[in-house]
Amino acid sequence: MSYTEIAEVRKRGFTGSPPSDAEITVAIALASELIDSWCGQDFILHEDEEIIADGNDGISIVFGKKIIAISELKINESVIPLDSIVLYLDCMIGEVSLNDGYWFYRGNGNVKMKADIGWSAVPGAIKEAASHLAAMIINRQLFSGRPEIAELDSEKLLDYARKRMNPSDIKGFIEHDPYLVGLLRPYRLKGVLS
Repeated sequence: MSYTEIAEVRKRGFTGSPPSDAEITVAIALASELIDSWCGQDFILHEDEEIIADGNDGISIVFGKKIIAISELKINESVIPLDSIVLYLDCMIGEVSLNDGYWFYRGNGNVKMKADIGWSAVPGAIKEAASHLAAMIINRQLFSGRPEIAELDSEKLLDYARKRMNPSDIKGFIEHDPYLVGLLRPYRLKGVLS
């Protein structure tokens, strides 16, 4: 899934010759990967995904993923009634609490949940960041001066672009651009290293 559209990236302008739609598509995919890596999460919906966690002897637990809806929660294979579960919908780290005397008993992998996690729609700030970042990638001229590029399919073009990127480019593209940092910081999960 891409976080923006070709037309949005074209609005940004380019320093060299106009890129092809294929080059913009690859830049969008690469920008999306960089955003996911920097934020520590992706911005798509994962329906009915199983998440396994360790119980902590508390009434609250953090699953580390944005949870939209819970369809089932089991602790030590016992099903917890859905009306005894409190889900903090505005919480990107997936905090869940229990009521009615239920407890997340300590254990390894003893908490199992089926839930819709992620984002039902790509947030506007993420779309804007993807458009901005894709244009930056194109302006870095990852594709310039390479006539064989036009003959590559999109998957090979994406592999080529990944190889041209330095590992420090995540930091260089995002952390050295105050505009991108401002857009993305609210979506960055705690504990993600730069």
